[in-house]
Amino acid sequence: MRGVNLGENVYVGYDVIFDRIHPELITVGDYSEIGDRCILSAHTRGSLTTRQAYPRTMAPIKIGSGVSVNPGCIITQGVEIGDNSIIGIGSVVSRDISPNSLALGYPARVVKKLEDVGELKT
Repeated sequence: MRGVNLGENVYVGYDVIFDRIHPELITVGDYSEIGDRCILSAHTRGSLTTRQAYPRTMAPIKIGSGVSVNPGCIITQGVEIGDNSIIGIGSVVSRDISPNSLALGYPARVVKKLEDVGELKT
């Protein structure tokens, strides 16, 4: 996880793949969980034959505090997941998810707004 910005008390499951070229573009907030076999990719690139038409692009991924990303999810470049949100198993997150949301699917969409849980009490 060299270069990835992890907050306090973050859980990272088995076989999670963080972008190997630009890990510094990934931020995970405090008390968040990244489930097994998730992929977080902060860049895209074309093949050798398409690279001129589709050059490499990169954009940060920001996962807020108290977020639960369930196993098997893919999170693409430029996505921000708001605080206290839940991402359903196997979802592909290709656009921003607002705070306090349950999002799932391919592509992930908000299916329910969650109650505001407020600040974490320690």
